[in-house]
Order: sequence, then structure tokens, then C-alpha cells
Amino acid sequence: MKIAIIGSSTGGPHILEEVFTGFPVVPIVIIIIQHLPEAFTKTFRGHIADITGMETVIAEEGLRLSEGRIIIAPAGRHLVLEQNRMIHLDDGPKLHGVKPSIDRTMLSLQHVEGDRLLGIELTGMGQDGAAGISHIRSLGGYTIVQDPATAPIRSMPQAALDTGQVREVMTPREITKALVKFGSGHLN
Repeated sequence: MKIAIIGSSTGGPHILEEVFTGFPVVPIVIIIIQHLPEAFTKTFRGHIADITGMETVIAEEGLRLSEGRIIIAPAGRHLVLEQNRMIHLDDGPKLHGVKPSIDRTMLSLQHVEGDRLLGIELTGMGQDGAAGISHIRSLGGYTIVQDPATAPIRSMPQAALDTGQVREVMTPREITKALVKFGSGHLN
């Protein structure tokens, strides 16, 4: 299975709109961890669904991953992957002052034979996602960070870059192309 996890915070909805406008259906699972107030999760899901051809859902307890789908983490709960195949929603304490935490999701990934992993860190404040990017790279996954020069808030992408575990730095539109390449097996 091809699994891409995208983490973003402040300024993220606008950048995700840029990434997913006109996005085709590709054979990957995309999990979006966006720091959002609870009242905006459904609106955010609807907006992403309107601009892409991919089926877009809000994660629920026990949801099984399937390629060709975008899964959005619900506000106020951590999204944890079990054996890279099923979602568990965790009510544990905030991590880095946020819930859902990008790190919590990325760090739950495991090495599963045949899986291909992609970690993407977008705009935001703080360092959530930096440890997760390092973890994905340690599993042999591909790691991308939004070019801090194109990020409304640069500290999250910069913290990920500072780990030394980022393969590529890209603009939002380049990230779109990388996701499509990942789906076709040409990003490695």
C-alpha cells in the first residue's frame, strides 16, 4: 500500500487548497493532519472534496485504509495507524500543544513489507512533524518539506528541514506533482 501523510498547521488550509485543486484520483492513501478547531473539520473536508477527484472522508475509529482516498484527521483526537492498515482515534494528551498531532500519526507508521511511505510537512508554527519526518525516513520512506519561502509560517517546515532527514524541498504545486508521481511508483 502507498501511504502519504501530510502535516500542516497555521496557513495550511490555503496551501492544501493549492496542492489539491484539480488533483486526480491516484492509487494512494493520503492522510491529512491539519491543526483545526473542531467546528471547521466538516467544512474543511467538504472543501477538499470539492476541489479533488479523490474520495475525501473524516477519519473514524476502525476505518480501514484504502487507496484512492483522502482521510482527514478529526479535530481534538490523535489519528494513530495500526499496522499501517487501520485507524485508531486516541484521546490522549496534546503533543506539542496540539491534537491531532502530526508526529503522533507519523510515528505510528511501521515497517510493513511492500508498503511505500511518503511524509510531507507544510506550513505551521512549532515543530510538530519534525520527529515524524525523521521516523518516515528511517523506515525507508520519502520525505518532502514545503519550501519555507512559500510557507505563511515557516517554523514547522524549517524544524523538519533541520532534522537532516528531508529528501526534497518543494513548492505546493511541486508537491502536487510529487504525490501523483508517488501514486504511479515513480518517486523513489
